Amino acid sequence: MVKELVVYPDDRILSCGDVRDFKDESLPRLLSDIEETMEAHGLKALTAMQVAHPFNIVVIKKEDGSYWELINPRILKKEGRFEHEESTSYYPDIELTVPRYEKISLLYEDRDGKPHSIKIEDRELAALIQQQMDFLAGATPLDRVDKHYREKVLEALAGKGLMPMTGDVCPTFSRKDYITSFTDKILFLMGFSLLTPLAAKLLHWSQETVAKIYAFDKFAFPFIIVLMIVYFFYAQYEARKYRQCSSCQIGNQIGIIIKRTVAALVLAFSAWLLVNPHSPLF
Repeated sequence: MVKELVVYPDDRILSCGDVRDFKDESLPRLLSDIEETMEAHGLKALTAMQVAHPFNIVVIKKEDGSYWELINPRILKKEGRFEHEESTSYYPDIELTVPRYEKISLLYEDRDGKPHSIKIEDRELAALIQQQMDFLAGATPLDRVDKHYREKVLEALAGKGLMPMTGDVCPTFSRKDYITSFTDKILFLMGFSLLTPLAAKLLHWSQETVAKIYAFDKFAFPFIIVLMIVYFFYAQYEARKYRQCSSCQIGNQIGIIIKRTVAALVLAFSAWLLVNPHSPLF
């Protein structure tokens, strides 16, 4: 059965889950629906998300007219960047220049649940697969371009009458990115401070001098915790304000917070070990 395509600004382009039950009769039916929809609209590729089914499924139409079904695909390796001209049914009549990788190594399952691995060296096919997998991650090709280019595309869409109300649109740059950027700079300085004992040996610094430098880490660690708390609450505010914002998912927020908090903890503890009087470095 031919399905209705999800088209911008429809907000059903969200993150989806893996197919778990390969014996479910609805799976081959969904795959057939996707393929019939592709045939009806003359599409080379389509995801389950683009027909409003939240599953990690990509279908590619081969040159011989047959269909290649990629279920739960994962890109394991990427090589060689290039600029790719592409279009998508999600943004009708809009062409985008998107940075892609020329070669990818792919892991996926077929409709029977059998795993496959393949290296794609045809850059057009590699780019097509990457484009479809953006949708599986709750994103679109427009999320791959820089801010100014994205704004131009949004203006073009607004001219076609497809733009939703301003308050519904996710900003092209989030202020919470300033928080993560500043946090990363502090983490870099914390990591750089771990070289202090080595410098102390070479320059014959006293342990007191090293301890003073370590004081930076003692203040930096709690400061990072505060920054991550601010980040979390601002991200929640932004997610409520912009209903179209697919990047404001709670899972992404928690991942960012956990990674930076753990990194700060490891760096602070490592610095403490290095300046401890019983450390073998002294």
